[in-house]
Amino acid sequence: MREEDLFSENSTMTFGEHLEELRVCLFFSIIWLVVGFTIGLFAGGYVVDYIQRPLNASLKKFYLDRADERMAKILKDLLNEGQPASVLDVTRRERLVPTEFFIYPGEFERALEFQKRLQQAEDVTGSKMITLDEVDNLFVRKQQREERRHQYSDSLFSDTHTPNYNAKPARILLWTRIDEDARVASKTFNMQESFSIYLKASMLVGLLIAAPGIFYHIWSFVAAGLYPHEKRYVYYFMPISIILFLGGAIFAFFVVFQFILDFLLMFNAWTGIQPEARISEWLSFALFLPIGFGISFQLPLVMFVLERVRIFSIAIYWSQWKMAVVVIVILSMLLTPADPWSMFFMAVPLIILYFGGIGMCQMFPRREWEEIADAE
Repeated sequence: MREEDLFSENSTMTFGEHLEELRVCLFFSIIWLVVGFTIGLFAGGYVVDYIQRPLNASLKKFYLDRADERMAKILKDLLNEGQPASVLDVTRRERLVPTEFFIYPGEFERALEFQKRLQQAEDVTGSKMITLDEVDNLFVRKQQREERRHQYSDSLFSDTHTPNYNAKPARILLWTRIDEDARVASKTFNMQESFSIYLKASMLVGLLIAAPGIFYHIWSFVAAGLYPHEKRYVYYFMPISIILFLGGAIFAFFVVFQFILDFLLMFNAWTGIQPEARISEWLSFALFLPIGFGISFQLPLVMFVLERVRIFSIAIYWSQWKMAVVVIVILSMLLTPADPWSMFFMAVPLIILYFGGIGMCQMFPRREWEEIADAE
């Protein structure tokens, strides 16, 4: 038997004392949250940058694949236009995306000559500093400059290089490294959106930092209504619960995100729709999915607790496993976006965890578990 019970001081409280304890627990939980949020303000920028990484990686892959497909389609034309045969290898190795422009023969030369002649005209008819003695001649000088500019303007549009708009336009490719492409960066649509995203990220960090203290005070209040052997369950399964939650969230962030994003962007490519990554919508998605996975990964622990309190038995778990699989699939549809990959990556681990929950119940039979709890 434990010599000290973490929650023993709350075991014999009156209703009024419970209300006072609730007030104290809420007060300290708020203090923990304020302290965590204050610390999170210093890390909010790093969190926003880190959360964007899966999205940026998927967008880079999307535009690189589109560029590769485009280059493969026009490769024959590029070779006929004098491009080297290794152009595809270079673009893939250097992670370059092209932007195509077309000009007619003579346009480029005409533009250069126009710029040259325009500079010459400015040099000839350019303004001159007028002294006080020349103020009276101001209008005369202006008229002279206009006449000279008019005489020279005819030569600005020389017929030396006349574009041939009846000919086939020439292709010009401008290359951009994918890391510097503006299309792979997240965007905001109003001035205050980036600030609100920063505050949300800081709040997320604050919640993570404050979670241990908040959980302690919540359980210190809840434990007052538990029997001694029920309180012992907290000692054993609170760490397991935290590990399962973190495991689900990490699995979603580092494994599931990439598949979901690639799948959704595939439909953008199929429908020909240009994706625009809005940071506020992505942050909501990036927070919702890991939390959904973290909560769903509590399944073995929930099964164990329900079996301990005699709501279900191991025999029922085994006999209703097909129905449990159907329920898991439905929950996976509700807790994930409308795409098959996210549903698949949630349903398969949950099915495995369902049988893991049965195994946990069998490893620790009810009578043996209660004897162990009483012995402690």
